Amino acid sequence: MRLKLSGQVLTGVVGFCGIAILTLTTSVVPANAKQITSPRIEQAATTKADDFYNQGVNKYNQGDLEGAIAAFSAAIGLDPNDAIAYVNRGYTRYDLGDKQGAIEDFTAAIRLNPRDPVAYVNRGYSRYDLGNSQSAIQDYNRAINLDPSYALAYYNRGLARNDLGDKKGALEDYSTAIRLNPNDALAYVGRGNVRDEQGDHKGAIEDYNQAVRLNPNEAFAYYNRGVTRYNQADYFGAIEDFEKAADLFLRQGNTTQYQQVLELLTKIEQQTGETLVSI
Repeated sequence: MRLKLSGQVLTGVVGFCGIAILTLTTSVVPANAKQITSPRIEQAATTKADDFYNQGVNKYNQGDLEGAIAAFSAAIGLDPNDAIAYVNRGYTRYDLGDKQGAIEDFTAAIRLNPRDPVAYVNRGYSRYDLGNSQSAIQDYNRAINLDPSYALAYYNRGLARNDLGDKKGALEDYSTAIRLNPNDALAYVGRGNVRDEQGDHKGAIEDYNQAVRLNPNEAFAYYNRGVTRYNQADYFGAIEDFEKAADLFLRQGNTTQYQQVLELLTKIEQQTGETLVSI
């Protein structure tokens, strides 16, 4: 029997919205997979390649990424037609920062199994993270053609479309992702961002509210709701959201985002002339 990797599908995290008093570039932060969708192969008796594959899964799940790559490579050496081993090695390479190597592995997986939507989504996100949004969209399109119910493919395509300025397409993709997976907090954050950019501030806040209901620990939802509230002159509501976001970023180890929010809180205090910051 083959084991499951704790992560296999790459997805983006919707980053900061902009705010009038502080220029923050929109950032997309890689995150661990939200789901495992690739089929697992089960056999009555495992081969030596399967043994190496399972070693790779165990090492990955234990945090030994270099060891996982070595094990997946050994499995591939014994069975060069193992598409899933390429997907998992690509995922591990991505986690180690070797995005080009990840793309090569996902491409090899696609060559072996051109009907696996997971490989297309992973290659698409790796390309997106290297700044090639157009090629990423092509991969997401292929994944959606193979599996029209694949919510994550719509979500990731929404990120890429938004970055290319296709707000209408991004809004449609986020809405489809929500329809297919109503519990996806990040899809609500993404749609909220687009709605806010289009001037639908009420709709944006509704989406951020829903994201917070679904995941009370989603720091970006609080931050971006704070941006919208601030730009609507709800300063104390904004501060409340920014303080919550800062607390979550700190507890989650996102020190860069934590520092950015603290700087923003200080600037708001200076602009308003009131002591608003309690962190």
